[in-house]
Amino acid sequence: MTPLLRLPRFVLPRLVLVAAALLAVIVFARPAAGGPGTAGAAGSAPEVAAASTAPVTAASGAPPARSPAAIRPAQAVAWGPAPEVAFGAAPAPAISGDAAILLDEASGVTLFQKDAHARLPPASLTKIMTALVALEQGHLDAEVTVNIDSRRMRGSTVMGLVPGDRLTLEDLLYGLMLPSGNDAALALAEHVSGSTEAFVAAMNQRAADLGLVDTHFANPHGLDAAAHYTSAFDLAVLARVAMQRPDFRKIANTKYRVVMGAVATYTLGTLNPLYDRLSGVDGVKTGYTRTARQTLVGSVTRDGHRVLVVVLRSSDRASDGAALLNWAFAAHAWTPPTTVASEGAGTPGT
Repeated sequence: MTPLLRLPRFVLPRLVLVAAALLAVIVFARPAAGGPGTAGAAGSAPEVAAASTAPVTAASGAPPARSPAAIRPAQAVAWGPAPEVAFGAAPAPAISGDAAILLDEASGVTLFQKDAHARLPPASLTKIMTALVALEQGHLDAEVTVNIDSRRMRGSTVMGLVPGDRLTLEDLLYGLMLPSGNDAALALAEHVSGSTEAFVAAMNQRAADLGLVDTHFANPHGLDAAAHYTSAFDLAVLARVAMQRPDFRKIANTKYRVVMGAVATYTLGTLNPLYDRLSGVDGVKTGYTRTARQTLVGSVTRDGHRVLVVVLRSSDRASDGAALLNWAFAAHAWTPPTTVASEGAGTPGT
């Protein structure tokens, strides 16, 4: 039978290519199931994406883009049972802070939270990460030659460093954590990583390693800057990790220290207001800028149980932190462990 239409031999392959191209356009122009533009998109979003809100302050700047593969929310590994709410316990107190959290250290359980995943400027609470990175990558007895002149840092809280002085890394950590020395933060960054920029990159890498998805650092001291933010939850997780180190706990729980440099002597005192208000206080750090307002990470240990409190954007961090910590211990009861640790075995957080 004779075909109705005979095409030249070179035309047919071209028609096949055109048809394939049209089919590809049709397929890829359709939205994928559950993707943007579909009714199921909102319901299928992971919980962490909902918590990772944009920075709420102009000073915070826009958060860096995060690929889905990079989002690894923090997991608080438990080594002890969670406390139970005591019978007849009063409700949690009202606080002035915009965001807060109470975290039971051993279980990692949140006892109280208020906008705990909101991205806010931390001020000098940044220095918890600065100290942790310095401890992990430096050596306490390493000698540091100071290049920072604190006299040029007007308006900052400083240790009082003098250019050319020589101190140990441990000395600088006390200057960082007790009087909240911004000069000490810069000196540590330069010594540990060679530059402030490289040290900040290490801080952000450590935050990513810990799964702190609502945290990004722009400097090692905490002064307001674009894209410098964290959350109450992330700070609680960070403090929990840092407090596992005996060297960090020792520094964070020091009220007063005299440091002898090669050139100058530094008298250092803590700024933590909780020592005058509560029993069992053993850290950690305060902060303040006009944008961040008053910030606090506090730690109290009673009867072997440590509770961490974080308060951000407060008008009275001392009252907020003390009220929450007192409530935490009054409203909760810890069940004694059912097993006895082997002799000589250490317990995290002690």
